[in-house]
Amino acid sequence: MKSCVILVLGVALSACAPANDGADRDGGTSNAASAAADLVFNIVASDQGFTAPDSVPAGLRHIVFTNHGKKVHESMFIKLPEGMDASGFIAAVQSGVDFPKGTVDYNGPGLLSPGDTTEQWLRLDPGRYILMCWNEDFSKLRDLHTITVTEAGRHDDAPHKENTVLTLRDFRFEFSTPLKSGVQVVKVVNAGPFMHEVDFYRQFTGKTMADTLAWRQDDAEHAPTAYALGGVLDSHDIRREVWIRREFLPGHYVLQCEMPMTVSSEAVDKSTPHANHTDAGMTMEFEVR
Repeated sequence: MKSCVILVLGVALSACAPANDGADRDGGTSNAASAAADLVFNIVASDQGFTAPDSVPAGLRHIVFTNHGKKVHESMFIKLPEGMDASGFIAAVQSGVDFPKGTVDYNGPGLLSPGDTTEQWLRLDPGRYILMCWNEDFSKLRDLHTITVTEAGRHDDAPHKENTVLTLRDFRFEFSTPLKSGVQVVKVVNAGPFMHEVDFYRQFTGKTMADTLAWRQDDAEHAPTAYALGGVLDSHDIRREVWIRREFLPGHYVLQCEMPMTVSSEAVDKSTPHANHTDAGMTMEFEVR
């Protein structure tokens, strides 16, 4: 979870096949019939907000997240408790609360650079959700769009077979096999016991992990040092499994977890720095060949 928010606007849901990377869900040739059966849940970010659906069925959803803005954006699903609406959530966040009482984080695509697209498969349960980006100034937040996840039409969009499994531990990352270049499917699991998240970055030529961590620590106010490739945001239910699919070009990469060390429904003083999992060493640098 990050430190800021942008509003969510608009509605769009298209029924289309996922991008064809030449591999089916069993790792062989493309299965066009299975792909066409998926209802792709499109989320498009801009610097003014999001275009996202009003309603989607419960189950494992295939999400395509695209950033049409000029800034880095992410897209977190937050389930609202009974009695809380979007305005109540906004009031809590603007009072300094990162985890308003009764709300439940449900993962979502992580930080993504302008012009890029990433895919994700995550499970949504019935209920009312808001869609959030914590990478902007939440003091300017005025409205949020609520997404209703319905029991009607419940089904699962089966993810493609993973090429590797990324395990999030306290406080490190572990790949089951090295991440390779090309279109790859990464299954992300959390071994706990803490909540975790992961953002993927491909470093600009000549930049180091220290450069990228310094950029993120400054709330991205300075020029980027890496391409943000999307990742997996946190979930209160650490047993949840998420799949991401995208192209990984050869280069030097960094993984980072910016999850706060303290998860509280109480207000905190935003004028002073607060430790997160990066401070505990939850970073990783590696090369994709």
